[in-house]
Amino acid sequence: MQNQFNQALEHLKGFWGYESFREGQDIAVKSVFSGKDTLVLFPTGGGKSLCYQVPATVFEGMTLVISPLVALMQDQVQQLNDQGISATFINNTIPFYEVEQRLVNARNGMYKLLYCAPERLGTELFQNELNNLNINLVAVDEAHCISEWGHDFRPAYRDIKTNLESISDSVSWIALTATATPEVRKDILENLSFKQPEVISLGFKRPNLKWWVVETEKKREKLINGVSRASKKGDGLIYGGTRKNCEYWAEFFSKKAIKSEAYHAGVESELRKKIQTRWIKGETPLVVATNAFGMGIDKPDCRYVIHESMPYSIEAYYQEAGRAGRDGEEAYPILYYKPSDYTASKKRIEQSYPTREQLEKVYQTLCDSFELAEGAVMLESGALELNALQKRCKEPLGIIRTSLRILDQFGVLAWMPDVKPAFCIQFTLNRDMLQKFKERCNNPEKAEFVDRLERALNPQAFNDMIETDEESLLSALDINRNGLIKALNVLMQNDHILVFTVIEERDLIRILEPRSARLPIKKEEVEKHRSVLLSKLDKMNSFINSETCREVFLRNYFGDVESESCGHCDNCLKKESTPNKSVIKSELIDSTLNLLSTKDASLKEIASELTVDQSTAKRVISYLTKEGAISISEEDSDQYTLSFSS
Repeated sequence: MQNQFNQALEHLKGFWGYESFREGQDIAVKSVFSGKDTLVLFPTGGGKSLCYQVPATVFEGMTLVISPLVALMQDQVQQLNDQGISATFINNTIPFYEVEQRLVNARNGMYKLLYCAPERLGTELFQNELNNLNINLVAVDEAHCISEWGHDFRPAYRDIKTNLESISDSVSWIALTATATPEVRKDILENLSFKQPEVISLGFKRPNLKWWVVETEKKREKLINGVSRASKKGDGLIYGGTRKNCEYWAEFFSKKAIKSEAYHAGVESELRKKIQTRWIKGETPLVVATNAFGMGIDKPDCRYVIHESMPYSIEAYYQEAGRAGRDGEEAYPILYYKPSDYTASKKRIEQSYPTREQLEKVYQTLCDSFELAEGAVMLESGALELNALQKRCKEPLGIIRTSLRILDQFGVLAWMPDVKPAFCIQFTLNRDMLQKFKERCNNPEKAEFVDRLERALNPQAFNDMIETDEESLLSALDINRNGLIKALNVLMQNDHILVFTVIEERDLIRILEPRSARLPIKKEEVEKHRSVLLSKLDKMNSFINSETCREVFLRNYFGDVESESCGHCDNCLKKESTPNKSVIKSELIDSTLNLLSTKDASLKEIASELTVDQSTAKRVISYLTKEGAISISEEDSDQYTLSFSS
């Protein structure tokens, strides 16, 4: 094992440029080499991926990485290839023949890492090849997806061990996550049948982060003031909720001399990549983004992360806010909140969450749109036209989007939003004729280009139109997009040796199982999933309204119970600044409850009834809300109502 670890240190420096492992990474790597079942619990930015990527370069065989995120999978493979480490991925974005070819390449030892979506493990093609693959290590990334209580539950994750049963005892196992509560951690260990595992946790302490929650009815003013002050400390990130908000605030702060860019799914993929790069390099000091931003992006010197709207779970909040201060220097996660946010978020979940019947309708309409007969299999992904689906389905767009997300999570289909642009190419000559074309070509540069193109494409291109990712094709040919289109046009129109089309960025979808007469999801499963979402929102609301130390609350949530107050979050500083805070008089509490027992009332009405100023009335309301005695009215977010339990 020591020899392997020494080699790992050499590769860490040679491929990644690091002199030594970070805290915890060395323990994880040694555990993998010793063959122990290993569970890695590192916070966002803790360097989880190196715990399996570095051993992968040392093992003689291949490492199988199971990941649910298409975009992250593609980015990591690209980064590894750029570093000179052979890697590829298999997911539902690539056609059958390409999957087949990559598995043949894997069997022949061409890759050190093979990234795979969990749904692919159970396919006939993968199962037929599994025992021919020289796999030394299985890495289960985003392992919280195993648990129904995880914030990204994915049922296909629960079948990983079963689908890899034939190699289970002959390989090393490592599972990794940044957000596992004790309940989720237990689920992971039980589902993967980890025996006497090495559990490596860095805890969830982030002493350099100054957690701050600002309750205000004037979010706009507070946000402007917050960014103006925080931007003096360095670069930052705002999670703006909607695309419209992102565009608005990016334009607003740019006009205020804080160069900003909006990042969301509506921005073309190439531009999104440039925005990321400019932010990481410090050329764009502020990005205003939806929660699609940040996965796999490492910017150590982000000084602040602002949430303009309430996140739906503590896991999501911790991951997003945790992108601040990865360099260990002081940084500020700030959340702006008003009491009606909780009611609005709860309504959004309830109103956009489909019934079992609506899920069935979306599923059947989708199958109809692809002309899938009952029992038929969809071999390749098809373009998703959301508006056309909505017209046929006659359900609100929000319901359709949520339905697709649920069907994706439950493994009924694979929905891949914002798939990168691609080129579809087919040679019109057979291989021998193409070789003669290259030999007779009077232009050496053209002959060399055709030769490189042939090597870059799957051999299937001599029989069918094959789709090739634009980015990888441009990289293989060392050419820009316009140059490639121009060259292909010449080869198609003048030389008649191929045909091609350009496919722009789009959503792809694929029904994973043969079409069924009834949707294979039970009503109880749908309702349970909805209950989990609502309970996570409740926990987020509890965090916001908590008067305890913010860091203690977060660490306790993730099972780190032996934690002390940080001393520098908003709640800790409030306690220090108001040691003699007056006790709320019991008669004020009784009067408020008496008033609300007869009718709902606003802050102004409560203050008037109590004959106190609004500041005092707010304290009374805040106390009763935290005690669960009152809540915001569902009918009117400006009104307070008596809770049913009171």
